[in-house]
Amino acid sequence: MRYGISAAALIVQHKHLLLVNHRKSGQYDFWLPPGGKLQGNESIFDCARREVMEETGLSVELDRIVYIVEYTQPDYHFCKFFIRCKKFTGTLTLVNREPEETFLVDARFLAKADLQKLDVRPAILQDRFWDDLEAGLPETRYLGLEEMRFKWPFHSRELSQRPRSKWLPPHTLRRPCSAQLSDVSPE
Repeated sequence: MRYGISAAALIVQHKHLLLVNHRKSGQYDFWLPPGGKLQGNESIFDCARREVMEETGLSVELDRIVYIVEYTQPDYHFCKFFIRCKKFTGTLTLVNREPEETFLVDARFLAKADLQKLDVRPAILQDRFWDDLEAGLPETRYLGLEEMRFKWPFHSRELSQRPRSKWLPPHTLRRPCSAQLSDVSPE
């Protein structure tokens, strides 16, 4: 059995949540906050900052842990931390993604209504998250243990052993944006 820890950032701008789309034809198509697996001696906050930059091109200032969830597969068990972003800057882009992350196909800010027709993970982001956001995300919430329905490519042994590098895909997505906590709180 292998174990892992990953972190993701919850980035909200004008009542829209930033999600990235993981898609592999015929296998999966889902949306989730930008994030990924810890590397070396980095903290979960350092991990979330790095992963957000790699997956979206944004620089983030993080606040605190909002959600914790565990995932299992027959040979893998990992814990994921979702961290509130209090400020971000940059241009939304996919140019920093890793070459092997061909499954990462989009990044965009989505409204609550947009999420209802998508496969979003964790599922709390489709409903309860918006109530929690309205209340100021007052407490850290443990979301439980979920069995993964398929093997996510970014948690495979081969991927975790590859060196990190920069890559420019043939298509890029660029959307200028920035905000701070006063902008991201619902009104």
